[in-house]
Amino acid sequence: MARTKRARRSGTGGLSRLNRLKPIAQAALLLAVPTAALISVGVPVNVTLYGIPLLVAFPLTVLHVASVELAVFRPWAAVVASVVGAFLLAVAGSDDVGAAWPYSVTALLTQILLVFVLALRADWPAGLCAWLGGVAVAAAAAALVPRTPAGVTANIAVLASVSGGLLVLGLVVQQWQAIRAQLLREREVSAEEHARRVLVEEKTRIARELHDVIAHSMSIINVQASTARYRYPGMDGELVGEFESMAASSRQALTEMRGLLGVLRDEEAAGELAPQPGLSRIPELVEGARRAGMRIDAHGVEVLGDQAVSDIAGVAAFRIVQEALSNATRHAPGTRAELRFGHADGQLTISVRNEAPARGSAAPASGGGHGLVGMRERAALLGGSVRTGPTGDGGFEVHAVLPMGTGDDSAKERRQR
Repeated sequence: MARTKRARRSGTGGLSRLNRLKPIAQAALLLAVPTAALISVGVPVNVTLYGIPLLVAFPLTVLHVASVELAVFRPWAAVVASVVGAFLLAVAGSDDVGAAWPYSVTALLTQILLVFVLALRADWPAGLCAWLGGVAVAAAAAALVPRTPAGVTANIAVLASVSGGLLVLGLVVQQWQAIRAQLLREREVSAEEHARRVLVEEKTRIARELHDVIAHSMSIINVQASTARYRYPGMDGELVGEFESMAASSRQALTEMRGLLGVLRDEEAAGELAPQPGLSRIPELVEGARRAGMRIDAHGVEVLGDQAVSDIAGVAAFRIVQEALSNATRHAPGTRAELRFGHADGQLTISVRNEAPARGSAAPASGGGHGLVGMRERAALLGGSVRTGPTGDGGFEVHAVLPMGTGDDSAKERRQR
């Protein structure tokens, strides 16, 4: 049993090592078997049927057959070796030849295989020259050598027709492989471009949504700085100037933000100037999903009333819950979803988990592919994280961890209270 397992592992390891080889090395290994067979058969045939001495037949046969292996690495050298080897084999035999000539059966198979390999692996001129050179060698041998064996014309015709057909087939296969490889590269490039475009679009949408939150905070700073001199009449003149400078800077920042929003604005988008939702809107979102037919079990909803959560974190939490529930509706309609909230160590945790879709249920609706990207981008904006993936029972879970505050002192003070 152990020997069988070791043999299986060694066989699997051999296949894996073969797959790791470069295509040129793979082709050379695949051609090693037919070339060895052609040499082992060709040498006795040339000695017995054509009367070529063994010391001459062996090197000439090896030269001719080795051109097939050489075609993988050096196409033009293989063309020269095949032409020289075929011509010398044709003229080296005895005058009384009772077999196929100028090409023996093994030489004919070698030449045909060479042309096909060159058509597959090399540029078309090399394959064409091998085909023309093989035909020219046969014609030259028939014209120069004073022999009149039967079937010379048929021998040349078989070589020209079969090798010519394989030449065309090999060139067609080579072009098909090149077109297929180009299409695969274009598809990979298109997929990468689409992924980058989706990411950029999602980041732009998040930036547009956060504009209202940031603008609200900047407006408060502007109002407080502008009214400080009236709320504190006895303020020093230098301090009044400091607050006026702060108010001017905040107004300039608001103006620049409006210009930035104009650049990011999507002409087809509507209603994005409304205030963005936060944690307080999540219960409404859950109730709306229940009215739409979803079965939702919500736990830890009291966490949503924590005032220490920043506005930006609230927007991110709302959008993550919204997208997770939408995905559950699209991909697992009719199943139960479980929604959990919690907070610990200044972090808000959100978990949305749905059951596996029932067998025979309607096919899930296709989405735009922006949801998971948007979740991760929103969490990364705050320094948090989102983990998504299937559950053990065939369902799906979205688990998000978001910092509750923005890191300022006021948020820390509110948490301490």
